[in-house]
Amino acid sequence: MKCKFKTILVLSVAAIILVSCCNELDEPTGYDTQQLVIHVEGELPNREGIEVKVTDSRGMIFVRPTDMQGTATFEVPVGIYQATVSHVSHPIEGWRTIYNGSVSNLVVRYNKPLSVTLPLTAATSSSVIIRELYVGGCQKDDGSGWFYRDKYVILANNSGERVSLPGLCLAICTPYNSYGINMNYDESGHLNYESEGFIPAASSFWYFQGDEVVFEPWEQRVIALNGAIDHTLTYTNSVNLARPEYYCTFDIEQYNSTSAYPSPSEAIPTSHYLKAVRYGDQMESAWPLSNTSPAFFIFTPPEGMTPLEFGNDASQVWYDEGRALSTFACRKVPVDHILDAVEVFSTAWDEATKRLTSAVDVGAVYMTARQGHSVERRIDEAESTRQGHTVYQDTNNSTNDFVEREQCSLH
Repeated sequence: MKCKFKTILVLSVAAIILVSCCNELDEPTGYDTQQLVIHVEGELPNREGIEVKVTDSRGMIFVRPTDMQGTATFEVPVGIYQATVSHVSHPIEGWRTIYNGSVSNLVVRYNKPLSVTLPLTAATSSSVIIRELYVGGCQKDDGSGWFYRDKYVILANNSGERVSLPGLCLAICTPYNSYGINMNYDESGHLNYESEGFIPAASSFWYFQGDEVVFEPWEQRVIALNGAIDHTLTYTNSVNLARPEYYCTFDIEQYNSTSAYPSPSEAIPTSHYLKAVRYGDQMESAWPLSNTSPAFFIFTPPEGMTPLEFGNDASQVWYDEGRALSTFACRKVPVDHILDAVEVFSTAWDEATKRLTSAVDVGAVYMTARQGHSVERRIDEAESTRQGHTVYQDTNNSTNDFVEREQCSLH
């Protein structure tokens, strides 16, 4: 009798759950489809041909382009959906506009078509992007450990237009690693600087020399972030960063670690040295760029300011974790001056917390350190075919835009 009672009880509970689910969506079967209409809104020069992606709670994806009125119409099974848009305009004189937006918890019920509005936010930025970031180091030849003083980044002009920038800077966000406790979130679960429209540049930043930085059409620049020398002479798994066309971060007056910054190769002209502006922990001997999971970004200084003036402007100070100490000092970089960013999470840690806001990067890419891996931007095959040149994907979403390489491209 006890077993029979338990069986009846279990079946009763299951029936209640099933009825509840059906009542929630008014769904007699799991195979009925209904109309879902998404209206895209925003300051768009052209509303036609914008790709709208709709995803259900099980990961099923539907994609439709918008019509001339900015409307995308779907036929989907009843369920709960999220609609997203990441649309990039064609570059004009080396500048493009990225339109992003999402709307969640769209409940499509049986016999009840649903129509919703999806507002888009616009961010205008240069075509200069981060093509590849290598920071995790490689294994030593004798198997005794790993070598990590061979970091580099590759920047690229992702267009056939010449781009002129009033300064160009490299920065990292705080905390330096993606894992651990991030004290910069408020009670509502948002980064406390998100509403103020800036990203904190932690500790210091590097900048190109000269009043203007010019990228020719499709030009790419390799910047050695440590050791602008041929590291393969010591470690065959490493990279050669001693080529005359390369750039490097080298400012021995600001950072005096000779292991992180040995004298650059004589092949690299001194005009290719990036200089540092320091305002954080003066005890550090090298830029605290994470070996496992940096939040890395590039920016131009605010209007009317040189990189040096911006870095030394005390009115732009912001303190990590709210601690008013030099160790935690950052500079507030306006999001509309950030050209590109990549948020990296470590595969060695289960936990990871975003540091870059959605206005800059709505996703993240995972990377394994110590094995010669890098993160590299995906190629936009359709746009590459259209332009007859390699064009990289750029939607301000590192999850979609970047992929982990098992061997960095310069190896």
